[in-house]
Amino acid sequence: MAIRATSSYPPPTLRLRRVLYQTGIADWSEGVVTEHDPDSGMVTVLDTDDGSFWRGPEDLLEVIA
Repeated sequence: MAIRATSSYPPPTLRLRRVLYQTGIADWSEGVVTEHDPDSGMVTVLDTDDGSFWRGPEDLLEVIA
């Protein structure tokens, strides 16, 4: 009988991480994650250049710090 390990730790969050996020096929912008829902994989990023917000899937992010 296999015993399955369970973790009491919450899933890791991307909140407050500096990221590059994809805005188009070959377009990227830089910002800071302000919200992250690990269950749905959705993030909100504050763009550091123009102060706009971007919302999308975490798959379109590259963590840089």
